[in-house]
Amino acid sequence: MIANLKNLVYCLAFAGLLALSSQVAAGQDVSIRNNLAYDAIGTLNAAVEFQVGDHVSVGVNGGFKSWPRFLAWESNNTENTTHWRHFLVSPEARYYFSEVFKGAFIGADALYTHFNVGDVKFPIGLYPEAKDYRFQGDFYGGGLSGGYAWRLGPHWRIEAEAGVELGYVKADKFECAHCGSQVGRKEGAAFIPKVGINLAYNFKRREQKKQEILEIIAPPQPELPELELEPEPEPEIVPELEPLPAILSHPVVRLASEYKPYTPDRVLRKEKGALYVYFPKNSYKLERSFSEGSYSRDNGPTLDEILAVTEEILKDTVTRVSCIQIVGLSSVDGPSDVNRNISLDRANALKRYIQERVPVPDGLFETVGGGEAWTELKDSVKDLLDGVGESDLTREQLQQVLAIMENEPRSDAREQQLRALDGGNVFRILTGSLLKDLRSSGYVRVYVEENNNK
Repeated sequence: MIANLKNLVYCLAFAGLLALSSQVAAGQDVSIRNNLAYDAIGTLNAAVEFQVGDHVSVGVNGGFKSWPRFLAWESNNTENTTHWRHFLVSPEARYYFSEVFKGAFIGADALYTHFNVGDVKFPIGLYPEAKDYRFQGDFYGGGLSGGYAWRLGPHWRIEAEAGVELGYVKADKFECAHCGSQVGRKEGAAFIPKVGINLAYNFKRREQKKQEILEIIAPPQPELPELELEPEPEPEIVPELEPLPAILSHPVVRLASEYKPYTPDRVLRKEKGALYVYFPKNSYKLERSFSEGSYSRDNGPTLDEILAVTEEILKDTVTRVSCIQIVGLSSVDGPSDVNRNISLDRANALKRYIQERVPVPDGLFETVGGGEAWTELKDSVKDLLDGVGESDLTREQLQQVLAIMENEPRSDAREQQLRALDGGNVFRILTGSLLKDLRSSGYVRVYVEENNNK
């Protein structure tokens, strides 16, 4: 009776875990996964995981094996004397070093499992008594693990994970796997290895912009007396011009005939209608918003606009996309070769952001690593000298900065000369002002051409 009640409780708990997974399936930043290694030993299992921060997730794992053999259909096989049933539940927290659900991670968890195991030979000499006796009891503990998650697409990923659980075990010891009287009891410290090959599915909800529709009602107009007007002359007939596609009204969109490849002397900040997103220092992780001390950036509206215009163009029947140009930039401080790589990584990060939400093939993208934004910095300094904007630098200091940029062709030497100005005070002010906004890699321009198949 008690054993049957226990089994019922375990079934209900596992069913509750699956129900929870289905309830959150429509949400954002949620993942469910299955451990293929548990499947291999006949254990039904599932886990649900929630993102709670830029790098942190929390969740719960559950597993249930109600049949005594490894596989359910072997339960009545009398030649196989293996006996293994168990139930487990394990809440867990993870820290991802890159971003949640991607890359390397470490985890910490708590674990409870009820088990009934006998005539089982575990690998590498683990629990040797389980081959000759049956143990039925409970394990309470916790552990640490580490692993790596690979993205297989916008929603799917696969993980490799390994760790160890340390805790306390209380179990009764019996003569054989399926019969026999109790011959002892086992209590004390124990450990359980943790191995996972996880197949996971990430649920994402695309954010939609809310639009307000205002109804404008014109006030009633007083009646005016009719006036006799002279007949107007016949209007001059003007040849009708073919209307431009409506999508060209968006400032980020240009005709393919206006395409310009990126060159280092191109001042992107002055190009009307281009869209920018910003990145934390020394990072190519694209975040909707971030803060670094007193400096903060909200990329959310720009990212929403990029997705909206991309979707609109793909639906448009008059035009078709010929190129989505993304130019990555980096600040001028630090080694130039490192900054060149970071600028390309930033351009690719924005490309991935778009592709994970809108089905755009690789062939339509042009991603460019623009390297260090010396051209943008020089143009900003010239604006300050012309009285456009404010700066904590004196006019003389600004002229010194401009002279170094115009006369020193080597980027690393140029940086060192800037750092030496006024004992480093000039570069400190630049770092706290102009250089922050140069960490932009979200320059986006979309080129379209007329669709001949319309």
